[in-house]
Amino acid sequence: MEPRLEPRRANPEAMRAMAQLQQYLHSSGLDPKLVALIEIRSSQINRCGY
Repeated sequence: MEPRLEPRRANPEAMRAMAQLQQYLHSSGLDPKLVALIEIRSSQINRCGY
C-alpha cells in the first residue's frame, strides 16, 4: 500500500494558512454549532474525512 500524503510536509505554508483560517473561524463569534456545520460541510465538499 502506498503511504498517504503528509500535507504538513508537502506544503507547510498552506497548512499554516489553513490553521489560521480555522483559528479565525473559531474566534469570530459565530455560534459553535454553526462553525461545526461549516467544518463538516467543507470536508464533504473537499471529500475528506473530518
